[in-house]
Formats: sequence, C-alpha cells, structure tokens
Amino acid sequence: MLQYVAALYDHLLRSKAVDIADGLPPVLPIVLYNGDARWRQSSELYSLIRPHPPVLKPFQPQLKFWLLDEGAFPAAELEDMQRVMAAIFCFEHTPDTAAAKRAIRNLADAIAKSPFKQRLDRVLAHWVKYRLETRMPGLNTPDADELTRGINMLETNIDRWEAQAIAKGMQQGIQQGMQQGVQQGMQLGEALLLQRQLTRRFGELSAAQQARLAAATPAQLETWGDRVLDAASLDEVFGDTRH
Repeated sequence: MLQYVAALYDHLLRSKAVDIADGLPPVLPIVLYNGDARWRQSSELYSLIRPHPPVLKPFQPQLKFWLLDEGAFPAAELEDMQRVMAAIFCFEHTPDTAAAKRAIRNLADAIAKSPFKQRLDRVLAHWVKYRLETRMPGLNTPDADELTRGINMLETNIDRWEAQAIAKGMQQGIQQGMQQGVQQGMQLGEALLLQRQLTRRFGELSAAQQARLAAATPAQLETWGDRVLDAASLDEVFGDTRH
C-alpha cells in the first residue's frame, strides 16, 4: 500500500499535476480484499512492524488503510443494498450457479439505475465474462458489450453449462461404478475357481474356509492359487498370508 501511495505522488509530480510548493493532496488508501478466508491482519502499517527501539518510532511509516473485506458482508445484506459494488461483492462469493445468476441479475439491475450506466455496463460485461469463464470452464458467454443486454442469454448458457456438468459427473460416476463392478466380479470369479480347485483336491470346505475365501484380498487369492498344486493339505494352502 505504501508503494502505491508513493507511486501516485511520484506520478503527480512528474506529470506536473501538482506543485510541491502547494503541498501534496491527501490520499485515502483502500484495500479491496476478496479472499475466501477473512482478513486477520491489522489495517495499520505501523502495527505490522516488528518491535524496535523507541528512538526509531518517529521514522516508521504510519500509513493506515480502509479495508473492504468482501466476504465479511452477508449475502442477504448485499442483495438488499441494490448497489453496483454490493452486487459485485455478492457475485465474487457466490457458492453455486443459482446464486451466480441471481448476483448477475442484481448487478445488471444496479447498473441500469446508475448514472454511469454506459461506462459501467461495458466494463463490467467484460469482467463478468472473464470471471465466469474462470469459474465455469467451457461456459459459452455471449459476446455482448453490455451486461444489461446479454443477461438473458447468459443465464440460459449458465443453465446449459450446469446441466452438462451434472450429466458429465453422472457419466463419470457410472463408468467408475462399472469399473469397480468389473474388478469385484473378477475377484469373486477367482475366489470361486480356487474354491472348486480346493474342493476337488481336499474335499468339501468348511463354512469358515469358504468365508475366508470370500473375504480374501486379490494378493491372498493369488498366493493360495499358486500353492494349491503342490500343497499336501489345506493348512499348507492357507498358511499365514496376511496381506
């Protein structure tokens, strides 16, 4: 923040916008914070400086800034304000597509009521497009230069994106379930085959032995399958195979 204030004064002096003899203009430093976690640090630069000898205190920067922590405002309170900045804050922290559409609609309504509508409409249309494409990869955003004109198409495209995302997630879930089912089926088949081989060599298996086969891991089934040809008894087959 100190760097920005210094850069502003440097620009004003270099461009001769101000005369140092008349003094520098006052500055209101503002920090606009949009992180998910709440701001925990001080809003005064001096309090962030580590302890130092009192003799150095007069030479330390005393800059204080006005903090705007977007996430600290309740969504309902922001929506009731019906202001452009409030709608922007609300949009930045929307948890889902429904909230995003509502925030964009509120933003468009606030822009329409603003005396700076023409400029805001164009700038914020590009900003909303960028933010949506970042948060919703693959979203088809309309090439509208004004948010108030493209709002209906934008809402429709968000609905389509959400439906496609849900369908894709369901398809992935089905594929994962099918793969898991195949793996489980193969393991069950190996257990049944081994049970038949053991029964042919050593006779009917006890309930405990059948249960052990059913609960075996793939590694255990492989080890028992290797032993079944040479083992003289079931004890030699099962042995101690804890994998």
